Amino acid sequence: MRRLIALGLLGVALGACEKKEPEPVKPEAPATAAPAQKTPTPPKPTTVKTEGQMPVQVYVDPGADDPKAVSHAVAVLEPTAKNDVHGTIELEQKDDGLHLKAHVTGLPPGKHGFHIHLFGDCSGEDGKTAGTHFNFEGSSEKPPDDIKRITGNLGELEANKDGVADAEVTIAKASLQGRFSVLGRAIIVHEKGNDPKSPPIGAAGSRLACGVIGIAEG
Repeated sequence: MRRLIALGLLGVALGACEKKEPEPVKPEAPATAAPAQKTPTPPKPTTVKTEGQMPVQVYVDPGADDPKAVSHAVAVLEPTAKNDVHGTIELEQKDDGLHLKAHVTGLPPGKHGFHIHLFGDCSGEDGKTAGTHFNFEGSSEKPPDDIKRITGNLGELEANKDGVADAEVTIAKASLQGRFSVLGRAIIVHEKGNDPKSPPIGAAGSRLACGVIGIAEG
């Protein structure tokens, strides 16, 4: 009898264990979002203002510890189609303006106009991709009627009997910096001398050679 009672109590205990509900699973805490990073403010660009010109400064090596402003440039002249004119025009920034020193070979003897042109593009066989003369007084493409000479007009080269011409000229307003910078433009040597009866362009005829003005050591 006692054995039966003990077995009954054991069954009740086991049943109670089977009906016991499992403990609820605690939810995991939500992940904390990382704080948003602030975008750094870029430094303000440093500009150097040249008197009477736009605040633009071109450096030879802008990443150097002590960058040096461009003061020298060069244009290497290459012939247009069916010509054999070559030369070098050195440019130097001075207190009184832009000084140019030209040495050109392969020219027909006589006078030849040479000018700074609007675009630094000498890819055309006839040199016309360099555009019109570069002007500082009003528009280059539509110069004022009252000016006597385009300021990109460098005057004339005079070739000797061997076809060699040397010349030096200074343009007061031209520069390698600022608004009137000639960097990246082209210098053209023409077939004829400038015609004083055809201001302000000069009507110097076809284009014999073209060179783009680029930064030079100096």
